[in-house]
Amino acid sequence: MKSPSSVLHALLLVSLGMSVLAAIAFPINVLRMPRLSRPRRPDPAPWPRVSIVVPARNEERGIEAGVRSHLAQEYPGPPPEVVVVDDRSTDATRRILERVARTEPRLRAVSGAEPPAGWLGKPHALHQGAAAASGDLLLFADADVVYAPAALAEAVRLLEAERLDFLSLFPALEMHGFWENVLMPNIPISFFFGLGFLANSDRHRWMAAGGGAGNLVRRSAYASAGGHAAIRDSVIDDIRLAMAVKRAGFRCRIAQADDHVRVRMYRGFREVWNGFTKNVAFVFGGAFGLVFLLGTALTWVAALAPVAALAAWAAGLPVSRGDAVLAAAALLLTILLRVLLARRLAYPVWAAWTQPIMTAVWGGLIARSLYWRFVRRELRWRGRSYDAQRAGF
Repeated sequence: MKSPSSVLHALLLVSLGMSVLAAIAFPINVLRMPRLSRPRRPDPAPWPRVSIVVPARNEERGIEAGVRSHLAQEYPGPPPEVVVVDDRSTDATRRILERVARTEPRLRAVSGAEPPAGWLGKPHALHQGAAAASGDLLLFADADVVYAPAALAEAVRLLEAERLDFLSLFPALEMHGFWENVLMPNIPISFFFGLGFLANSDRHRWMAAGGGAGNLVRRSAYASAGGHAAIRDSVIDDIRLAMAVKRAGFRCRIAQADDHVRVRMYRGFREVWNGFTKNVAFVFGGAFGLVFLLGTALTWVAALAPVAALAAWAAGLPVSRGDAVLAAAALLLTILLRVLLARRLAYPVWAAWTQPIMTAVWGGLIARSLYWRFVRRELRWRGRSYDAQRAGF
């Protein structure tokens, strides 16, 4: 049986190894992810017609800003239509849409039907929106996402210049207060410190990236992949759509669009806690899920083992000086990478020091999500409840 000191030493070696691998992956991910407007790309000839499809259920807080930003797009081609599917909202969402539509003829507010058996609400709303849209390109965007006026044109330029079929837009995450700044960076960390670069490869069909901030897809590719009908039970529909399109043989990429697209996903600790509880357990499945599971476990070790070792050493417990140095090296390398990521994405640098807190809270969040999925067998969101056993990634 191994002694506690040898186990600690092994964990610290794993931690340092994970930090080194993250240091290798980070520049690769940065280099493989195009920026939306850098360099300037040629104009398509001709510009395709675009439909922006927005699902909206109880989105009174941000729906007007998001919709007006789509209507204000400076798009050189045919004026894009904006199709918003009111997914049977019980708040003021419908009234806001009707008020905006009175002065904006390009806004089409569709009254959504209740999802039939086998469907989740958001995929069904997007399915209805795609059916009502007329564009050759479809841009699926969540209701709370705000676009700069040049965002759509730059996205189409990139799509056409690279001959892509699917382009996901990585947004600026608006974060306010302590807990948002501590917890939300886990999303870009999972991409930039891991295997995210495989999403920008045509070779690895099992790995794709999508997001609610914006999935721009050719209608022909969307139809060939089965549309949202093929992912009707998906909790994480944006990534699942990207994977379906890529597995159907089409070219998919994710681009950094933080200078053109922004979103504040959740406000405060409770919204972050409940929002990710809804869906994170559904990631654990298939090749994508196995990679995510392994990465999550190793991330816990990388973040928490050095802190535990240094705390024990400072308290006079039997931790060797060599292990203390190893722990300090692993921790400082992780913090340095967090600082570099913060500079890249314009996040506050102070949050880099909260990596252990972020990891510990996300551990609890994942455990809660797994409990709701496999013990409670219930999926709740925005006033609807589903059988979690009938939902998937």
